[in-house]
Amino acid sequence: MKATKFSSGEIVSIGSGAMNEDGLPVAHPNFLKHFTADIYEDVANDLAPFGSDEGYDMIFSAAECRREVSAQTTVEELLDVADAPLNIDWDEAFDEDDASFDAALVVSAAFALIRLTGRIDKPGLDKALLALDVLIEDFGEEPELLQQKADLESWES
Repeated sequence: MKATKFSSGEIVSIGSGAMNEDGLPVAHPNFLKHFTADIYEDVANDLAPFGSDEGYDMIFSAAECRREVSAQTTVEELLDVADAPLNIDWDEAFDEDDASFDAALVVSAAFALIRLTGRIDKPGLDKALLALDVLIEDFGEEPELLQQKADLESWES
């Protein structure tokens, strides 16, 4: 396991083997302070960031690639590093045929990046908010999706 010193000065062991009691990779202190709803630790709820198949795969792929993920990593780069099967180019709008799938990947990558590094790039944040709009349009105003959107909108990098 690798010991990582966060910008806050706190040292936490992080790596593919460092898991919390819920079985998720250990979260950065900034993530824990801001994302306090139960959905952020839920791996069974399809509408939670790490509960869908895409979200679950993303967080563990990101954790396995931990050495390639830093405070400078963007959501777009994390999707590439984690070898996410995104059907669109980063600068493209969500395609109707694959919109929910691609949106779920982008949202889970955004939350994975914040969980592991305690930060998110502005373009990644903006794309994640657009992705949440796609999911809300597809699934309705589910409380889990609205919570994620509100929490990302209030995030300060």
